[in-house]
Amino acid sequence: MANAHPNQKRTAASTPPTPGTAVTARALALLGSFDSAHPKLTLSEMARRAHLPVATAHRLIAELLAWGALERAGQDYVIGHRLWQLGLLAPVNQNIAELAAPYMQDVLFVTQNVVNLFILDGNKVLLLERISGTRSGAPFLRVGEHLPLHASAAGKVMLAFGDQSLWDTASVAIEKLTEHTISSPQQLRSEVDKVRERGYATTSQEAGIGNYGIAVPIIAPDGSCRAALGVVTQERAAPVGSVVPVLRIAARSIARRVSLGRS
Repeated sequence: MANAHPNQKRTAASTPPTPGTAVTARALALLGSFDSAHPKLTLSEMARRAHLPVATAHRLIAELLAWGALERAGQDYVIGHRLWQLGLLAPVNQNIAELAAPYMQDVLFVTQNVVNLFILDGNKVLLLERISGTRSGAPFLRVGEHLPLHASAAGKVMLAFGDQSLWDTASVAIEKLTEHTISSPQQLRSEVDKVRERGYATTSQEAGIGNYGIAVPIIAPDGSCRAALGVVTQERAAPVGSVVPVLRIAARSIARRVSLGRS
């Protein structure tokens, strides 16, 4: 469940709007030009990544600035606080992240490791929440960033306990991020089988050099895997024998709280 490495900075720009696309779609394309690798963009960069004429981008950006979706940062643009405030209203944040926070704090207190909460987002896992202490160092992954399924402990958990369709996607989209990354469908299948058998997943410098992760599934009462809880360490792996039981207790508690919150 280690956090992002330089290869993950290669993210695609927005999908080109089709001719005659509505103004709303063009505005969304401009907002979609931002990602974790591009938190700040100039006008020309936004226009290029959104596949829009500079003049069109300039006009729409002015409207987005007025509404609060964008803000100026010198010569660059950044996502505005109004979008951040709206994001906090997303049900997935309220139903999982807020309910999980006390148990994540418990894991931090007991293990002294950075604690991560991941959810599935398309064919990757999304870091939904992160709790760390004052001595954890610079984060390898920021909240809102993604990791591929095959190179993260949380992703392996999703492959082991999630829908079969995830495997169909992950097994044909294996990108080698470091020399330690799983590089073949056969190797990934063997790893996922081990995860399913032992109930937890690990990574050893597979998403980034010097980063190690352990994750367990958060299983809903209906048997579905809605999220993964784990710890990440730098330079050396955390002891599985003492960390996994703590994660499992927290994961079960989170699952119960989420279930009660939705009943």
